[in-house]
Amino acid sequence: MLILCGLIGFSLIFFSRGILIFLTIICLAVITIPSFTDIAMQLRWVLFFLFCLHIFGDIFLGRTVRRIKFFDVLAIVFIIYALLSTFYSPYPRLTLERAITLLLLYISVFWIIWKYAYDRSPETVINLILQALAPVFIAGYLMIFVGPYRPFMLGRFTGVFGNPNNLGVMSSIVLPLILWKFLETRKKTALFLFLLTLLGLFLSCARGAMNATALSLGYFIFGRSKKLRPLLFFSFVSFTLIMAWVIESMIKVYFMSYIRVKTIPILGGRLEIWPMAMNLIMDKPIFGYGFGVEDKLIEFKHLPVVQHYGRYMHNSYLGMLVQLGILGLIIFFVPLFILLFKELFLRRGSEAPLLRHALLASLIAGLICCVYESFIYSVGNPNVLILWIIIMLLTFYRYQDKAKNMPEGT
Repeated sequence: MLILCGLIGFSLIFFSRGILIFLTIICLAVITIPSFTDIAMQLRWVLFFLFCLHIFGDIFLGRTVRRIKFFDVLAIVFIIYALLSTFYSPYPRLTLERAITLLLLYISVFWIIWKYAYDRSPETVINLILQALAPVFIAGYLMIFVGPYRPFMLGRFTGVFGNPNNLGVMSSIVLPLILWKFLETRKKTALFLFLLTLLGLFLSCARGAMNATALSLGYFIFGRSKKLRPLLFFSFVSFTLIMAWVIESMIKVYFMSYIRVKTIPILGGRLEIWPMAMNLIMDKPIFGYGFGVEDKLIEFKHLPVVQHYGRYMHNSYLGMLVQLGILGLIIFFVPLFILLFKELFLRRGSEAPLLRHALLASLIAGLICCVYESFIYSVGNPNVLILWIIIMLLTFYRYQDKAKNMPEGT
C-alpha cells in the first residue's frame, strides 16, 4: 500500500491536479465498502496530504489566485474551535483526528480545487465529479451479477455504498448536476447517467433523499425558465393527480410496502434518538461534548436505544449541537443558509450560467438531507467532498460577481 501511495503521490504531484481530485472523489465514494474501508480510510490521508503539498507549493511560488476572504476566517475559527474541544472531549484523540481531517478538507476544497476552478472553469470541476461518479454508480449495478443480494440491504439497493441512505443522499445531490450536463450537451450518456442515478435513488427507498430530490429538481426546472412556468406547474399538478390515482387504484399494497409505512410514525427510529439528542444538548448547550464524538455518545451515555439503527443522531443540525453546542451550530450552518438565501433571491441577468442554478439545487438537496442524516461535517462520508465542492463553487461565483462589479484599478 505504501508503494502504491508513493506512486500515486509521485504521479499526482508532477502531472495533474485533476487526477488528484478525481481519485479523492472515488476514494471517498468507496469508503463504505467493507472490503475497501480500511484501505480507503488510510488512502484519504495520503490524498489530502498531497492537496496540502500543492497549497504550500503555490504559496512558496506565489501562484495563489486569491487572498483570504471572510469565509476563510469563519472556517479557521470553526476549525480552531473544533481543535480546542479536544480539551473537554471524552475521546480527545478521536476529536483531534476528525478536526484535522476537517482542516485538510478545507484546504483541499477552498484553496486547491478553487484554484483548479479558477484556472479551468467550474464546469470542468463538475464534469470531473460526474466522470468519477459514473463508474461508481455503474459498479453498483454490476454487483447484482456478482451476487444478486450483495448490493441490497433489507431489500433496499445500496450500490457500492454499503448503506442505502448514502446512495440516496449522493443521488439527490448530484442529480441536478447531471440534469445540467444533459441540458447543456444533449448527450445520451448524460441522459443515461441521469436515469441510472434516478433508478438507484428509487431502489434505495431513501424517503428523505427523495423529498430532497423532488424539491431540488423542482427548483431547478421551475426556476430556470420563467416562460415555461405555467406549463410546468400544470404538468406537475397533472402528474401528481395521475400518480395518486394509480397508487390508490392499482398499486396501493406495493406502494405501502415500498415506503415502509410501518416505520413512518417513528421515521425509521429517528423519533426515538432525536429526543435523546435534545437531552444531551440540554446538558451541554453552549459548547457540546467535543467535535467528532457524535457516534460515540450512545455508548458513552448508555442510552437505551430500541428502534434506532446506527450510532449517529441522523440529523446534522442536532449532531452539530451535540458536538459543539449552539456556538458551533451558528458558526457552521448560518453561513451556509446565508449563501442559500442570497443565491435564491439574487437577481440574475440573462448571462447567468445554468450551472449556477444546478449548484444551488444541489445545495438545497444537501441541506434538506441534513435533516435526516448526519454527514455534512464527517470527512469520511462519501457525500461530503462533493457537497463542499458545490458550496465552494457557489462562493466562487459570488466572488466573481464582486470582481466584475468592482471599478477598474481597485
